[in-house]
Amino acid sequence: MWAQSRSLLAYSGLIALGFLSVLATAGCGKSSGSETEAEKKGPEEVTVEMVAAQVRPMDATLTAQGTLAPGQGASARVASPVAGRLVAVNVREGQRVTAGQVLAIVDNRPQQAQARSAQAALIASEVQARQSEVAARATETDQANAVRLARLALEAAELDRDNAVKQAQTALQAAQTDLAKTKAGARPQEIAQAEQAVMQARATRDRAATELDRVRFLFEKGIDAKRQLDDAQTALAVADSTLESARQQANLVRAGARAEDIRAAELRVQQAQEALAQARTSGEAKVAQARAALRQAEQGRLQVLAKRQEALAMRETAAQKRADLAAAQATAAYAELRAPLSGIVTRRALNPGDMADTTAPVVEITDTRSLNLLANLPAEDGMQVRVGMPARVTSDDVPGHTFAGRVLSVGQVDPQTNLLTVRIAVANPQGALKAGTFATADIILRTNPRAVVIPKQALVTKEGKTVVFVVGPDNVAHQKEVAVGAEQGGAVEIRNGVAPGERVIRLGQYELSDGAKVREAAPQDAADSGKSEHDKAREP
Repeated sequence: MWAQSRSLLAYSGLIALGFLSVLATAGCGKSSGSETEAEKKGPEEVTVEMVAAQVRPMDATLTAQGTLAPGQGASARVASPVAGRLVAVNVREGQRVTAGQVLAIVDNRPQQAQARSAQAALIASEVQARQSEVAARATETDQANAVRLARLALEAAELDRDNAVKQAQTALQAAQTDLAKTKAGARPQEIAQAEQAVMQARATRDRAATELDRVRFLFEKGIDAKRQLDDAQTALAVADSTLESARQQANLVRAGARAEDIRAAELRVQQAQEALAQARTSGEAKVAQARAALRQAEQGRLQVLAKRQEALAMRETAAQKRADLAAAQATAAYAELRAPLSGIVTRRALNPGDMADTTAPVVEITDTRSLNLLANLPAEDGMQVRVGMPARVTSDDVPGHTFAGRVLSVGQVDPQTNLLTVRIAVANPQGALKAGTFATADIILRTNPRAVVIPKQALVTKEGKTVVFVVGPDNVAHQKEVAVGAEQGGAVEIRNGVAPGERVIRLGQYELSDGAKVREAAPQDAADSGKSEHDKAREP
């Protein structure tokens, strides 16, 4: 605003200088020859102030005005969760508090007694749960061991049965073989073998008799000794005995088995059959007994399941007691009313000694570090706003300071007023802004990073068109129609009509016409043109 005022003063000064120069020319009383000389020189140059068009980022903004309010979730009314008398209130109105800070204390002696009782009940329940768990584990271990031993006993019984039956079957087969052998008698090969033995024994006896006759003859002749005769006689006696034994054996072989031997063999077969039946019966009985013991051991799982259910019930009871203790402790802890958020105490409703309950707040807290600006916009403007757009927020209560903001929500259009509500989050870390005050937000709709920018005061409206005067290298002012974009401060975006770097007349353009000769005011002239008549009168 100061820059605009200064520019207007400078423009007024230039007009005054031009008017004084015209008066001076009219009062000089020059001759007609001099006028002709002036006409030859052409029109005089007009002194103007120029500025080059710049390229810089430019924001297109939409202005919204409204009232600041606490952000959503940035205020709290702190009441006591339990009824009781206030022992202390530790804060005052206007005091800043932090989240978790103790604001007030309620008498909680009954709740503390309940918490102690709940803790004792929890300890007893946990002891019972541990004992029940140990008993369940012991029962499970015993049942598993019993099942394992019963399975081993069943396997041993089955193995003993199989071995006993196999041994009895082998004995029966041996007895049956002996019986058959006994009944069959000697085989032809055995008879032939016995007869062959008799023949061999007879040949041996005949050879011994012949040798005795020879030795006896030689003895009688005095050739052999008496000992040789005795040996020959002994050999003959042995040969006779062997021959007799061979004959008896051959007779036995030819006669076959006796009835007594067959009966004895039959009795052995019968005994072997009875032993086999006994082995099978006894083995099956032992196996059945072992299977019954295994079933009984396996049925012990029902007892294990019962113990587990009992342990589970005890654990659930302990969990319930633990929850009761937590509830009692929480109720006792409710005696300390803590700040749910950081902020300023905006109201203290109760004092020590007052009765607190769940309906009446003790204190109220507002966090002013993040406020919301609630502004109403016309529907056609609000339709351009999107959630997340940045904004620059200002307030007359904090002059010269801009606060960062961001659009939180865009409401629906009210058909009666054709307005919609925009909620803008405003960062207020130092707490300079106050809830309930008026503020203005410039919502940044878009940003052109390379916008062509000139001072807004360079714009001129002629015949309903927006134009500027651009000065070329020949110092001639050319009128150009321009398309104006966003405005920011005292600058304006030119979308079309002015190129970057072109010189634009900022002051002195209102009385110009297209094609007028101009000269740029010296810095001192520009400064003088910006001074008011009052300032000039005060100069020495």
